[in-house]
Amino acid sequence: MSEFMSYDPWSEITTRNGYAGDEMVAMLQKAIRRGKEEDALNAAYEMYITSPQFEEKLWRRLLCISVEDIGFGNPEAPELIYTLFKMRQEFPYNDGDRPMFFVHAIRYLCRQKKERSSDHVKNLLIHDFEVGKKFEVPDYALDMHTRRGRAMGRDVYHFLTEASRVEPYYETEGAAEIYEKYKELLESEDKGEKAPNAFEFNSWQY
Repeated sequence: MSEFMSYDPWSEITTRNGYAGDEMVAMLQKAIRRGKEEDALNAAYEMYITSPQFEEKLWRRLLCISVEDIGFGNPEAPELIYTLFKMRQEFPYNDGDRPMFFVHAIRYLCRQKKERSSDHVKNLLIHDFEVGKKFEVPDYALDMHTRRGRAMGRDVYHFLTEASRVEPYYETEGAAEIYEKYKELLESEDKGEKAPNAFEFNSWQY
């Protein structure tokens, strides 16, 4: 058994009705993955009535599920789940309306298309770095914002024409004209004199 799974504090919890805590957590997520609303709601309510601490665990799983299991199936899911997570905080733990927010979150998550690639990519990244993976900084990353890029003479014009290139490109009305206007300004020899009271920005990024 891997080290991170050697101890789970929720396995030491017995819920209000005598269930193993870690089994409620597992039941919640697996049921949502399979779209089984009733099973997910049963596990969630058991977690809720056990303690405020277990309710917090419930919401942490729902927040995670909105990314881990829904993924690109519905990229807007995290926004709704986080909104419900914050809304329920306006109601005390023993307020009868408070459970409504996790009930709605679970019903919503169960009905979404699901896609788990971000979790798989995360696990691959963790493994690669654990075994000492090294990578090279690509040339396109070296621009006026880096020491090496400046040493290579890469300036604002390079940034506009190379470093700020986006893919896939989304064409909006007037975008090409704005780009050309800025490009012409950078290419012109006479850019005008800066006014004495011009606002000065920091030369580096926070």
